[in-house]
Amino acid sequence: MGYRKQGVIEVNFINNLFSIILVTVFFIFMVKKYNFPFFSDIYVIKIIIYALVVQMVAYGYSYVYKKVNIMQSVVVNKLSDLFIPLALFLTTGYLNFKSYLVSISTTIIVAIYIYYKEKKAELDKKAILKSVLVIVPLLVFQSAISPVLTHGVGNIYDLIFFTIFTIYIRGIIALIAFVAKMKHIQNLGLSKGILLIYACRAVLTLLAQITYTLSTSSPQSSISWVFLNITPLYSVLFGNMILHEKIKWADGVVILLIFVLALIPK
Repeated sequence: MGYRKQGVIEVNFINNLFSIILVTVFFIFMVKKYNFPFFSDIYVIKIIIYALVVQMVAYGYSYVYKKVNIMQSVVVNKLSDLFIPLALFLTTGYLNFKSYLVSISTTIIVAIYIYYKEKKAELDKKAILKSVLVIVPLLVFQSAISPVLTHGVGNIYDLIFFTIFTIYIRGIIALIAFVAKMKHIQNLGLSKGILLIYACRAVLTLLAQITYTLSTSSPQSSISWVFLNITPLYSVLFGNMILHEKIKWADGVVILLIFVLALIPK
């Protein structure tokens, strides 16, 4: 989620800066090719709230990834699956029982995994607890509010414009936070290699934000959240190459089992 030697605020500011540069090019292309959507006052307010929630979740993820390793972050993520379908039901009136059963079963698997890790004394329980308290409420709130905020967005092109302005507003929020902390920042620790990582990540951020907005804009998005909350599992496969984190056979079993179960609602 970010370069671990940098702070949460710095990581998010730099990432948003690169994302804004990229999305501006994309925005120019969209304006030339498609009609600019009409923005009512309510529409603008929805975008601002949506962007604020997304950016808060981004800060939450950055915090988690600085406190725990990739596999442990999967554990933290999955705990939110117990509450997301219920939160969606409160705001949209829709509940998919099959996906909820999958959420429960995969979370139980993760709980067993936690127990296994604790027996081996490999977990920082305090860091795990702090991570849970930070990211789980944010994810549950985001899942519940996203269909409400994107309700009324007419088509895929309007949704893309919605996403573009979400990224712009996220950048403003990140800039305000960065300026507020600037006097406490001694060194951003940027090198050519790190800048290249941020540039590549900007492309992924744009693609991820568009597909994420699309997948969570429906009242039926509880099915999507089953997959969204296992995305860090894919990172585990690259953790050994990038972050030099060892992958054990138990990690592989958990990845495979959760992925197979997540296919059931589909």
